[in-house]
Amino acid sequence: MKKILAAVILSATLFGCADKQQQEKDLLNEVIIIHDRVMAKDELVMINKMKLDTLIKDSVSAEVTKKANDLKGKLDSVDSRMETWMHNFDAENKGKSHTEIITYLTDQKKQISALDSNLNGSVKEADTFIKQNKKK
Repeated sequence: MKKILAAVILSATLFGCADKQQQEKDLLNEVIIIHDRVMAKDELVMINKMKLDTLIKDSVSAEVTKKANDLKGKLDSVDSRMETWMHNFDAENKGKSHTEIITYLTDQKKQISALDSNLNGSVKEADTFIKQNKKK
């Protein structure tokens, strides 16, 4: 009976560890997926900044120039925050407990999701402005 109980406890412990490791891996993958989605939009940011530069250079209206500069600043800001996030992100989490890893990755997922949302809004706003002020 003791052998069976010991085997059950050992099995539960091993499966519990595997579940925790899988939970950590799944959460890390979710963070990486959002990161990859954000990075895929990096080219749009650069293209929009170039188009805004052209509008600024060619603009005959102080209002258009100001708005283009504001939008370019938003794109620069979100791009800079993304670089900072990537620089500070630690995917390895060595020496941390399961709880610390889950807390860290959950926080990182919130941060990268917020960046994704800000990036989407900034790109969309710039796209709309560029289309409205494109020379015909």
